[in-house]
Amino acid sequence: MPSKGESYYQDEKGLWVEKVGPWARDKQKIITDYVQIASATRRKYQHCSFIDVFSGPGQSQIRDTGQLIDGSPVAAYKQGCVGHPFSSVHVSDADADLLGSAEARLRDLGAPVIATKGPASVALPRIVNQLSSSGLHLALLDPHNLGTLSFDLFECLSKLQRIDVIVHVSLSDLQRNVDRYTSKAHEQFEKFAPGWRNHISTEMNQAALRAAIMEYWTNRVVSLGLPRARHCELIKGTNNQRLYWLIFLAKHNLPHAFWEKITSISKSPTFDF
Repeated sequence: MPSKGESYYQDEKGLWVEKVGPWARDKQKIITDYVQIASATRRKYQHCSFIDVFSGPGQSQIRDTGQLIDGSPVAAYKQGCVGHPFSSVHVSDADADLLGSAEARLRDLGAPVIATKGPASVALPRIVNQLSSSGLHLALLDPHNLGTLSFDLFECLSKLQRIDVIVHVSLSDLQRNVDRYTSKAHEQFEKFAPGWRNHISTEMNQAALRAAIMEYWTNRVVSLGLPRARHCELIKGTNNQRLYWLIFLAKHNLPHAFWEKITSISKSPTFDF
């Protein structure tokens, strides 16, 4: 994780704020649009949780304009209150300071927040054990890099009967570091897609290798009973550079229909390398 001096600062209350690019607004719109479109469905369930195990501090500042925007757990909670609110908001972050800031901001809003300390792989099993098995849950997995997006997170979430998952998969990380990550000295790809070396040869061009790794990962996730939506929302930077995909996973057809309605499915229906 970058040092706080590079990417974070403290506000007048002593709470941390993350410095982000303007594309963060695009991500937040997808998240809040999904929370809104699923509102009527949440009304059918007594227990509806929002889960964010890479929560950050709950507030961000756009670097080039200074605009303050809500972080994902705060934005999701606020949007839920417009329709049908979440019965619980579970947050976690490997950095205790950032987690404390997110928890404080949610508590100030009156949110039913539950903060769980520790890195995602430690916190998520504890969170899942607290959730109602008959509830409807939405999880956001929004890490900074592929190595942190470990496969055990999906194994954990797949135990839930009704779980929708929005996943940040870093295309820039995949493109920039594919040679390094495929080296046996590094374990990032092994955490992201365990067993990939037994199925994928590294003797191919980089675009083909990236595509093969993503296909293998997708098949592993689907084998858990978490089908991937055919459309992956591509988030781009200010110079039109491709940064990351938002990928949607859900066990049932209705949430997939919701995802198609809120994303630009006609523009890029599949992975594009």
